[in-house]
Amino acid sequence: METRDQKGGVLDAAELARRLNLLLDFEEAQRGTPVPFASIEEFVALRGGSLSRAKWTYMLSGDGRRNRDTELLQILAGFFEVDERFLLEDSDVPERIGAQLALVRSLRSARVSGFAARTFPGELSPEALRRIAEVLEEESQRGSVA
Repeated sequence: METRDQKGGVLDAAELARRLNLLLDFEEAQRGTPVPFASIEEFVALRGGSLSRAKWTYMLSGDGRRNRDTELLQILAGFFEVDERFLLEDSDVPERIGAQLALVRSLRSARVSGFAARTFPGELSPEALRRIAEVLEEESQRGSVA
């Protein structure tokens, strides 16, 4: 009987999804473009793992069972250059990721505010646009906009 020292799959599916999406957001903020699935798939394959698009979508959605594939989670941690414990167990957000969260949230808020301004040209006063930005910032501070 094989025993493992790793706690692989301790995170429930929803928390793992939240962390993976956080890492994707961070990478997008760093690169300026979304991370293509093909890049992740290739990285995993080169390290002897396997990741289908269906499984990746399932992992990102957070629906279903807890992921117990320790090896895959370790490989994904390598792709995102974070300590594997972040995907394997209940641990803190890596400092470099946490530092970028405010920036990612601000960028998203700015996109939403810009969308509102473009959608209602001339219909929204500067005060209304400021209020939209304030609400988004308040929600971001509470963690609702992530």
